[in-house]
Amino acid sequence: MSKLIISGPVLLIGANGLLGSEIASALEDQKISLIKKTSSELDITDVKALADAIKKIKPHWIINAAAYTDVDKAETERDSARLINATGPSHLANIAASLDARLIHFSTDYVFNGEGEKPWAETDSREPVTPNWYGETKLMGEKAVLNYPNHLVLRVQWLYGKKRNRFSTLKNRVTFSPFIDQFGAPTWTRDVVKALLVLMAQEATGLFHFAYDDFASWMDVYQVVKEEWKLPVKLIPAHTRDADLPAQRPLNGRLANEKLKKQLGVQSLGSWKTSLKEFLSQVQND
Repeated sequence: MSKLIISGPVLLIGANGLLGSEIASALEDQKISLIKKTSSELDITDVKALADAIKKIKPHWIINAAAYTDVDKAETERDSARLINATGPSHLANIAASLDARLIHFSTDYVFNGEGEKPWAETDSREPVTPNWYGETKLMGEKAVLNYPNHLVLRVQWLYGKKRNRFSTLKNRVTFSPFIDQFGAPTWTRDVVKALLVLMAQEATGLFHFAYDDFASWMDVYQVVKEEWKLPVKLIPAHTRDADLPAQRPLNGRLANEKLKKQLGVQSLGSWKTSLKEFLSQVQND
């Protein structure tokens, strides 16, 4: 990536996670002043410790890559999910605004109810499918952040990357049953971060969706993995209703990307299939 002019310093919270580690690597490549904190080193639910740390660091940007992401476990660990996904971002948004810092926060397609087939736009009504406490808490968090006009929320979905190669398990399976009725797009953290850095250089604010130009079911995704890696595994389509999961999933997770394309000044954000094939070739022997 060519050199971008991004104001620092940048405080990155959740720096060891799937998305956080990718952000850290990209910012370091750009030689931007970066302070990395893991979620255990800086607890976003502890408002006093958080305020003290941020006052000392005086960041221009705060990037919150900390999140509670276990969708099913959230149904029983409701307090933990709410504290990390809602209360923490609310603390960050308030502290950042009071210090004239800018917060970047990540949300999800799970804030939508999953009805229909049309891609969700940033302006569409948000109403998580029930029960899905994870989606509820992510909605609370993004609302808290968007209360402040100078912050940035980026919705993402179905993330994969070096920290979470969710596809290698297929190598050891005789059969595998991906969902045929959930639609969205597997999203490489590398691509999210490339767009994020441009948004930071632009000092962008508000709400955006990172999404490719096309969509797939999980069945489509794993079919590509099977073909690329030439695996003998037999794929058997599954329906979400038959899985009896603790949390419901939105069947239509398609995210519209017109707003982001316009902001970035690009005609296309590419295909999920192109990115996935590149990633699979990189990690094939891992």
